[in-house]
Amino acid sequence: MMPVAQQAITSSMQRIELNTSNLDGSGWILVSGQLQYDGPELEARLVIEPVHGKLLVLDMPITLKGKLYELIRLTAAKQMWLEVKSMGPAGGLDTVTVTRTNLATARYLMWRRLYNTYTTATPAQRRVLGLHPLAMLRAPYSAYALIGKSRYYTASPSYARWIEQSEHFTPAVARRLKRAVKKQAFTGVMFEVVIDARQAASPAIVQQTLNSLQQQLEIAPAACKVLLTAQQKHDWVSLFKHAEPIAVEALAETHWPDNHWVLLLQAGTRMAPWALAWLAAEARKPNIAFIYSDHDYWLHNARENPQFKPDWSPELARSAGFVGSAFALRGHVLTRALATCGFNSPYELMLESTVHLKDSAVCHIPAVLFHYGAAESSTTERSALEQYFQRHQVAATVCEQGNYLRVRYALPQALPKVSIVVPTRDALHYLQTCVDSLLQKTTWPNYELLVVDNQSSAPATLAYFEQISRHHNVKVLRYDKPFNFSAINNFAVAHASGDVICLLNNDTEVISPDWLEEMVSRLLQPGVGVVGARLYFSDGRIQHAGDVLGPGGCATHLHGILEENDPGYMHRAVLAQDLSAVTAACLVTHKALYQQLKGLNETHLPVAFNDVDYCLRVREAGLRVIYTPYAELYHHESISRGKDDSAEKQARAKGETQYMRSRWGHIIERDPFYNPNLNYSQPDFRLGKIPRVEWPW
Repeated sequence: MMPVAQQAITSSMQRIELNTSNLDGSGWILVSGQLQYDGPELEARLVIEPVHGKLLVLDMPITLKGKLYELIRLTAAKQMWLEVKSMGPAGGLDTVTVTRTNLATARYLMWRRLYNTYTTATPAQRRVLGLHPLAMLRAPYSAYALIGKSRYYTASPSYARWIEQSEHFTPAVARRLKRAVKKQAFTGVMFEVVIDARQAASPAIVQQTLNSLQQQLEIAPAACKVLLTAQQKHDWVSLFKHAEPIAVEALAETHWPDNHWVLLLQAGTRMAPWALAWLAAEARKPNIAFIYSDHDYWLHNARENPQFKPDWSPELARSAGFVGSAFALRGHVLTRALATCGFNSPYELMLESTVHLKDSAVCHIPAVLFHYGAAESSTTERSALEQYFQRHQVAATVCEQGNYLRVRYALPQALPKVSIVVPTRDALHYLQTCVDSLLQKTTWPNYELLVVDNQSSAPATLAYFEQISRHHNVKVLRYDKPFNFSAINNFAVAHASGDVICLLNNDTEVISPDWLEEMVSRLLQPGVGVVGARLYFSDGRIQHAGDVLGPGGCATHLHGILEENDPGYMHRAVLAQDLSAVTAACLVTHKALYQQLKGLNETHLPVAFNDVDYCLRVREAGLRVIYTPYAELYHHESISRGKDDSAEKQARAKGETQYMRSRWGHIIERDPFYNPNLNYSQPDFRLGKIPRVEWPW
């Protein structure tokens, strides 16, 4: 049974004419207003028709509470209006006003924003925002406007605009790179480049890659080899002046010194001018053995379709090959991989090169260092993954899903007992739906259901408890204390008899009968500590496809709300992958691990974020957290608990948020599974509005 998708909410475009009668001539204006909107997407653009020239369109930042308050440097205008695009209509447009502001007031408003940001930003954030004291005094407006873009509701830039603001290789950056080279910051790192030309249609495609190599800044490869077929070698051998033609057999017999790195590229791939320097900055770290970066595509004589990737996820690498076809690795790592599987494809080589490496040895550079020359430069291969599993004795089967793969891990002959913990207080309508779906649909043969009653009082609920208690694998536990979600679950786990714990909300409903087979099979893989499920709202939209920290403020669901058939950015909503956290509305974990880590945090996180905190502690202990889209349930989010609408609840929520920021601030600043080049106002995978990645030198 699959959820029924709801028709998507249509977008609304509203326009309000602004009074320009008092705006004769050039100068500073203040656009202000209070919009009423509570939805996922809101974009406001100020459109100015100047006395001379073309229309000027400016994106206007708006806070989460709907406040519009932005300073604009204006040229003489004939007409001006505000365009507001939203998912459903936004109110308060009649409050928007435009007022003339003198230079002194304008500078005060700019310096106030700059000062507030400067005093709270890290040194790295100050650099990317251009918050240098002298620049703030001389030309504050550019930094003022850039900071404004970080507001919750601001249109994401086009990719061309993103490139302009995020890859600004200034003279100061160039000087820092030259100083780093002069100080021998990259000493001990030697790169050899291997260009795989076996699929290239002509030598001109190879030459595109060679040309980009010759344009590298400050760093040059020690050698360059072009991997050719026998026929290509016969026809093309004299065409490359700066590269050595080589056959795959010869490549497999090459042995590189310990300090040598090999950069693997497909013919036609172009490199950013600073690519080798950035790779060298990471390669000099002794614990790093494999490096990949973000990429885009060079199509129609322009850069398109950026692929902003997560940090290393072994699970996603198997299913999607997301690393791509351009990566660097230590020579001895490549030698070992070639001896094991040869070189049939970048995907297979990536799998074999990383299998023996610690996760910390795989480095992701969050920058577009490579421009691929074809729309499908790297795809997965079912046979390669099957052979990989056979070589490393992983009991699993593989099936194809378009360009992606689904892995089904085998279960042991003796299945572990699963204890399903469902806390509740009354809410019989939801509880009964949840319990009935568990008992009627779940095909896992060995489980117990622990319903934890937290002071229910409705007679119908109490009668239902009596009814289900007669079921041979259902127990009702009484927790007669004030509501504390963490404590309730910890209490239940202490009474559980299973080796696997499943935390489950009482407002869920099973969709896929084999949900436990899917989740437990992944949990039993080496190094896995938590597995989370794919959850739907009752109208069919996606409520949960993993959690993320940072975007949106603290912790929230990755992607935001998606339509049922939306695969998400880079298909990540429909692919199994490593994440920082998943929701306890439905997760499985080992009982021994749960108790070792002392369960959910009863003291600091009695209601919210306790599941995220638990997942982060699991990862801190060296184990992985996995999201699988193949275990599907409905979830009516937070129906039983209600909203934080009282002063007491709001104070509690504020305290929980402060604890998370104090305990996990480093993850909130940079969640490894959400690329920092993407939008940090919301986890919607749109392009980032402000630069968040600084140069490594």
